[in-house]
Amino acid sequence: MGTTEVQGKATVTRRNFLGGMGLAALGASALGMGALSGCAPQAAPKTAESAASEGSVALAETGSASPMAQINVPDWDFTTNTIEDFANTTMFSEIKIGPLTLKNRLIKSAASSMVPNEEQKAVAYHGAIAAGGMGAVLIEGSYIMLDRLDKRVNVADNDSRMTIEESPLKAICAEVHSHDVPCICQMKTATPGIVYLWENMGEEGETHKASLLSDGDIQMYIEDTIAGAVKLKEAGFDGIDLNAAGDNLPARFFSRFGNDRAPEDPYGPASIENRVRIATDVIKGVKERCGSDFVVQVLVNGAEENDGALGDNALCNTKEETAAICQALEAAGADALELRLGTFAFHEAQFVNDGCFAGYGYDGATSFGTTYDFDRHFDGFLDGTHSGCGLIMGACKYVKQHVSIPVGGVVFMDPALAPDYFENALNDGTLDLIYMHRPVSNCDQEYANKLRENRIDEIRPCCRCLNCLGGLCRVNPCNNSVFTDAMPEGYEVKPADGQKNVMVVGGGPAGMEAARVCAERGYTVSLYEKNSLGGLLEFAEMVKGKHESLGRLKNYLAHMLDVEGVNVVEGQEVDAAFVREQNPDVLIVATGGKRPELAAQGTEATPVVGVVDFLTQEIGRNVVVLGFNAQAVDAAHYLTAQGKKVAVVSPEPAEAFGTGQSMMLNAFVKPAFFAAGGRMYPECSLKSVGDGEIVVTNSFGLDVTIPADCVIDASTMEPNTGLADELEGTCDVYTVGDCATPLSIQNAITTGNLTARNC
Repeated sequence: MGTTEVQGKATVTRRNFLGGMGLAALGASALGMGALSGCAPQAAPKTAESAASEGSVALAETGSASPMAQINVPDWDFTTNTIEDFANTTMFSEIKIGPLTLKNRLIKSAASSMVPNEEQKAVAYHGAIAAGGMGAVLIEGSYIMLDRLDKRVNVADNDSRMTIEESPLKAICAEVHSHDVPCICQMKTATPGIVYLWENMGEEGETHKASLLSDGDIQMYIEDTIAGAVKLKEAGFDGIDLNAAGDNLPARFFSRFGNDRAPEDPYGPASIENRVRIATDVIKGVKERCGSDFVVQVLVNGAEENDGALGDNALCNTKEETAAICQALEAAGADALELRLGTFAFHEAQFVNDGCFAGYGYDGATSFGTTYDFDRHFDGFLDGTHSGCGLIMGACKYVKQHVSIPVGGVVFMDPALAPDYFENALNDGTLDLIYMHRPVSNCDQEYANKLRENRIDEIRPCCRCLNCLGGLCRVNPCNNSVFTDAMPEGYEVKPADGQKNVMVVGGGPAGMEAARVCAERGYTVSLYEKNSLGGLLEFAEMVKGKHESLGRLKNYLAHMLDVEGVNVVEGQEVDAAFVREQNPDVLIVATGGKRPELAAQGTEATPVVGVVDFLTQEIGRNVVVLGFNAQAVDAAHYLTAQGKKVAVVSPEPAEAFGTGQSMMLNAFVKPAFFAAGGRMYPECSLKSVGDGEIVVTNSFGLDVTIPADCVIDASTMEPNTGLADELEGTCDVYTVGDCATPLSIQNAITTGNLTARNC
């Protein structure tokens, strides 16, 4: 038996998957494995992409995966594309919504854009989406304050809503129309964060129960909504999108889960007619005041489940009730129906359904540590084997059998990911419309045009990382930077500042993005990579899972280098002498960060390995991961899915667990990790490594022994600016990504983009 003492304290902070070590550093064996040594045998996939998908399937078949990983096992065979000409597909055929004729079936949904009420940015943002070729653009309801209703609220100090007259809505609508695209505005009321002072509400109590509203409250809502629709028509809008899903006011009447009014009440739960009365009164009133040619679309829960107490869903709407509600809405004059997932306890899950598929091996995770079984929950008619892609389409297909107006679905609808899947769904009558948000609004406003023009490889893929909910898109820095000091020119890149030869060293995300933007500006660009393009993106996809589309991201970045004419040289080691030989005008160093020495020396029974090496190791059943950063935590999730017993140790406080991930992603993944048996040891430093165990010292000075067959060191990378420092003064020198600040994929791409725009 052996024990190795740790000298000093290991510093374990946050960092990302991108670094100075190329894929060659992993060794061929790492990229050829879908699961860890020591797991049940399985066929070795040839690529990281196949490893991420085939590995999880094989694990479920062999039974070596965690129980959670054996529910809703992903099958990535649905992502095929046999379409030769998208312009002649059903998705790019015309369709009518009431009197409106849409040029295609792709609609920008009304989800929050994180765009403030600043007219220049709001107009440019929505105009770019319309110019990008969508069939219609829906504007989020966050811009609107209604006449009387919104004067009776308690809101946070950062409430940015305006009256319709004060808002930029009229200018937004005019800009969208200038591209010959219909413009519809959502109307929503009573979402969390905006607490309406209903007459029956006490100082405390549930804010989303129907009984809180008096008859006067109800009439005020109906009248204000109709009056708001009239103002929107006067502003030029083609219609409204009535939000009757999730926590929005009509939804609490639709479902018995929220409708706790007396059975004899005219708005009570005793009949479908009573439950929908508020919504149908609004629809009829809008049609009467605005005319039959003013569109009223309704957003509804297509399938419901009680995520807070999974399975306790007796008060949730059945599919038969949902169909009856949709029939009543159509009878009142609704022109189209948009369906989304209906949950109740965690508000964000209502519009971020793909968060349920955010972690490796956690497909179907709620934010409460439980797991949906889509064969049973939500009435059992949703397909959970596609990592959430098109999840709501089962509900669309059922509702379409009971109504004659167009029906569509929203949340993780991404035809570029799975063209055949979505085209077949349109052709076989599963749904009529594809409502999209993040892939278009945040990632690529030209999505529709690129797809129609068969430029599918030029579409920036949505990674579903959910960083956009914090205001930062991983793949498109424009989403949060346009018309700021960092990007005052807006969406279009500035033309070249004279003729310059740009040399980019490093072919990870930061380097590829910098090279692409420099070439787009008109510079002559060469990119040098000592291994192969992508940095550690392939490794990251193996560990994080295929659901974040990191393989697609790598392929997009590499393809755009060809499109923009970048001279790419792989297998070239670059030092200062080589740079001087090339004599560039601009040098952009994107060589990634440096790996520190391992935090400790292992023993024969308990080796200590670096995070990029653990896939090739025989690591046993009990595994300790050092670090609370994104890389450490993603490795822990991967290991948990393999059936390992995982403990994560860090000197940081518990709140730092998952640092570098989006807060929303952690809201789903962190509870799943704990529910699957994962352990967290915050404020603990590694003291020693023994055979089969380690000892850590906690914040109280007490030693804690943790079983460990292997320790994976995910310590923070360090900046790697040596090449840039040596060449300072010889030309314009910049460092981007982890080379300058080891942090995250989105930081790498953002710094690469902004540097290229300003060099």
